[in-house]
Amino acid sequence: MLIEFSVENFLSFKDLATFSMVAAKSFKEYKDSHTIEIDNNLTLLKSAIVYGNNASGKSNLFEAINFMKATVLNSFRDALMGNNERTFPLEKFALSSKSEKETSFFEISFIQNGVKYRYGFELDFDKVVAEWLFHTTSKEVYLFKRDLQSIEINKSAFKEAIGKEEDVKENVLFLSYLAYLQKSEISNNLIKWFGNFNLINGIHDRLHKRYTIDKLKSDNQFFSWVLHFIKYLEISNLSTTEEDVNEVSLETLREKGKDEEIINLLTSIQKIQSKQPKRDQLITYHRKYDENNILIETVPFNFDQQESEGTKKLLYLLGPWYDTLQKGKVLIVDELESRLHSHLTLRLIDFFHSFNRSSAQLICAVHDVSLLNKEIFRRDQIWFVEKNQFGVSELTSLADFKTDTVRNKSAFDKNYLEGKYGAIPYFNIDKKLNELLYEKRETEQI
Repeated sequence: MLIEFSVENFLSFKDLATFSMVAAKSFKEYKDSHTIEIDNNLTLLKSAIVYGNNASGKSNLFEAINFMKATVLNSFRDALMGNNERTFPLEKFALSSKSEKETSFFEISFIQNGVKYRYGFELDFDKVVAEWLFHTTSKEVYLFKRDLQSIEINKSAFKEAIGKEEDVKENVLFLSYLAYLQKSEISNNLIKWFGNFNLINGIHDRLHKRYTIDKLKSDNQFFSWVLHFIKYLEISNLSTTEEDVNEVSLETLREKGKDEEIINLLTSIQKIQSKQPKRDQLITYHRKYDENNILIETVPFNFDQQESEGTKKLLYLLGPWYDTLQKGKVLIVDELESRLHSHLTLRLIDFFHSFNRSSAQLICAVHDVSLLNKEIFRRDQIWFVEKNQFGVSELTSLADFKTDTVRNKSAFDKNYLEGKYGAIPYFNIDKKLNELLYEKRETEQI
């Protein structure tokens, strides 16, 4: 479970920004359905929603989390592939001459196997400047602390790392190195947590489409669950089939006397095609009725070609949705509501709150203001991202606003559209816009 994530000097986040899934102790609404009680001192949120103007930094927040995940998982492997000269693909804040010379900061707190961890690092393009790992049992203690190539290990709490600190390269995370050695139980558990931290794009399905189709083929329980989930779409059944690759008929070409060089080229292409795995095609079946509305047969539809964009989005999303809820993972979705009806998005979120038995968490960025509702989210679940005049993204929770601005009974959507929370699209509709639009055309007509 995610507790907090912090980032500094990455993409549009110049200053330290912290995103938290910690529930506010003073808020009592939806305590049973929207929160996860860890202990007497810590309660976490099941979900959070992020609003902001276009280009405000919502996606950059998720990119920062994904960068940290990818760096932890791939640091050692990438260094090997790059002959130990690998540089980190950092994108520091570009609108400040000071930021270009400073390090980028990433820190994340989470719970894995009942233990709280706080892990972070500072990077420059070519090296790890600092790295640290703490865990909490009765109190927080460090497991290791790194300052460039100097690594201090807690010899009583992190014995498995002793003797390994001299071997790690300056462009490799110590945690990644320990996990690669597969001799550190703690590091392997942490790597497993990062691997279960899933991020998907709500606009494009291509990354999670493959996962959902494979799971439909291999998991009968998931197949039945999906079929029941989408029955309101009047889909009576699903199936997958292998789509044949369009191969060139060489005999037909020879009969027509085509150039032998072209035939040889196509022969090579055909050999390559024969070795490629065939693509899976998803088929949906719809009921067909006669003039008396009596069912006569079911008609197969090519899912990608004949179903609506919203139907495709929903079905492909169900794979990671099911996996997250069943296994207690963290799922981040950028542009969740894209191509979905507002009510359907609402129902998906409500399902996540109501049928979440495994302490799974959902974080999503949206534009749909209808979701900004006290009947759907607590105040501490709602976040805003806004850029200031210097192009710096700033992250704010609705829970941080003073009570004279927001109350539990406030109309969150109305206040947001009125600009009380910031983070809304805005441009001046003035006379100059009108002049620039029509002035030249009117002059030409004269």
